[in-house]
Amino acid sequence: MKRSIGALLVITAAATLSGCAAGLNSPGLPTAEPTPEPVYVTAPLTGIKYEEGTPQALQLTKPSVACKIDNGSEAPRPQQGLNSTDIVFDEMVEGGLTRLVAIWHSNQPDAVGPVRSIRPMDPDIISPFGGIVCYSGGQWVFVKAMEAAPVFNASETSEQGKGTFSRSKDRIAPHNVIVNVQKLANDHPELTPPPAQFQFAADLSGSSAVTGVSAVGVKDFTVKFPQASAQWIPSADGTIWQRVQDGKIHTDKLDGEQIHAVNIVVMEVAEDRSYKDGKYGNVPKAVMIGSGKAWVFSWGKYIEATWSKASATSPIVLTDLAGKPVLLAPGNSWVELMPKAPEGKLTINKVAPSSPSPSASPKK
Repeated sequence: MKRSIGALLVITAAATLSGCAAGLNSPGLPTAEPTPEPVYVTAPLTGIKYEEGTPQALQLTKPSVACKIDNGSEAPRPQQGLNSTDIVFDEMVEGGLTRLVAIWHSNQPDAVGPVRSIRPMDPDIISPFGGIVCYSGGQWVFVKAMEAAPVFNASETSEQGKGTFSRSKDRIAPHNVIVNVQKLANDHPELTPPPAQFQFAADLSGSSAVTGVSAVGVKDFTVKFPQASAQWIPSADGTIWQRVQDGKIHTDKLDGEQIHAVNIVVMEVAEDRSYKDGKYGNVPKAVMIGSGKAWVFSWGKYIEATWSKASATSPIVLTDLAGKPVLLAPGNSWVELMPKAPEGKLTINKVAPSSPSPSASPKK
């Protein structure tokens, strides 16, 4: 029986395709490999994910470096490197002024400061991070307490000749101690990276300050200390908080930008004044082991919460008013250690709730 030309063409094409398919899977010939899914690692102190093998991911294998940063007056400002930090603690010191405990891990610059002396609450703040603490002296009793903590102590005295501490020529002593935290971390490959300190949402919109039932919009807020104030104002898109220190825009000398953070955590803390110095009087110590009220700010909103810390080496635990863990937005955080009233005060300028649109009046 004769076949039509059209039918022969169909049979020939089918045979050709079948042969090609067989050839692709024939032994000895390469087969197409599926594209592997990228693997990500999470920065423990910011919750940001980086692709495995990238320079940012490799940076996370290093220890964190916590430094005492001067903030007691206008003399040390603008400080260097605060916008590169993962977490910063703002603490009250003698005279009602403040100093900072700044922690660098995801990004470690080669010049931060000015670095100053240790204070009595610093071991309780820094111990959970492990890694390295750097400072420039301090009273003997406070230095000994810091040396007893489970961190490597790097002081201006112990680091002489190592190229990690230097004195800046464009600053006036004692506000001129600069530290190369990049070299300091690289000098200690035996130290491990820090564990996670807070819990994080997958993205900004999933943070507790945004999704919480009691979340409230904020125009700005101010944390008042006896002789200092920290005002935080949301950016135009609300993604970051911008800092104003004592009524003036607070900038970072390293990048020239206004200091900013994705999350602000305000913790109300008691102040232990049992230690009295002959020269400076009572030296306040923020009581970090215990619990208290907290306010968490992300993406232009905030929620009320509670904080707790079980021991010197334990991380701070944030819980919302329903008893659920607080999730911060991925990014850097500042923690304001606000003294209890009357020394400390938090003022929140809230966004007025939008009024519902009036309905049309019924016609008679």
